[in-house]
Amino acid sequence: VEHPVTEWIAEVNLPAAQVAVGMGIPLWQVPEIRRFYGMDNGGGYDIWRTTAALATPFNFDEVDSQWPKGHCVAVRITSEDPDDGFKPTGGKVKEISFKSKPNVWAYFSVKSGGGI
Repeated sequence: VEHPVTEWIAEVNLPAAQVAVGMGIPLWQVPEIRRFYGMDNGGGYDIWRTTAALATPFNFDEVDSQWPKGHCVAVRITSEDPDDGFKPTGGKVKEISFKSKPNVWAYFSVKSGGGI
């Protein structure tokens, strides 16, 4: 799974949480993790020092995490040559069409007529 999928439905910035843990901050002190587990989170990363100083440890096995919010799909389109062992190859995108919706977030790095 692409990490943006997990981040979108869990509202946790995974790279930031990994960096925090790598810096020695216990996972139970990371504001977004605390919020995901229904604990006081102090308002997020903007005031993480206050949260870290006042946060009390909790047992991840004894608390319920929050239900994921919404739905998310990640798609990656690649260009591979089946006649050459599926090695990456270039090509032209003939057509690509996505329907926009107000509550749909997307980003694309290629468009119809473009190349990869």
